[in-house]
Amino acid sequence: MDSPDPEEPAVVTVTVVRTGGFAGIRRQWTAEPAEPERPRWIALIRQCPWDEAGDAAEAPEPDRFTWRIEAQLGGDDRRAELAETRLNGPWRDLVAQVQAFDPGR
Repeated sequence: MDSPDPEEPAVVTVTVVRTGGFAGIRRQWTAEPAEPERPRWIALIRQCPWDEAGDAAEAPEPDRFTWRIEAQLGGDDRRAELAETRLNGPWRDLVAQVQAFDPGR
């Protein structure tokens, strides 16, 4: 029987919260991938520039969304809050995957 990879976290969870916009409606999506899918999700999470996002606090723009992204890789918790205009590249890819995993509430 194969033992789990010690480098792979036992828990992988990503939550995306979108607030603001014209109507100010809050939406939330969560992905908790099963073990076979975790390596792909871990790669998506690690591609995001988490350290740079912490310095990116911007004043909300009227009628624009703000995105809060939280990822848990085992005991490693990461958080970022991005203005809609900064949701691109790896951030956009991660959010799109979470939205596809969980069609939303």
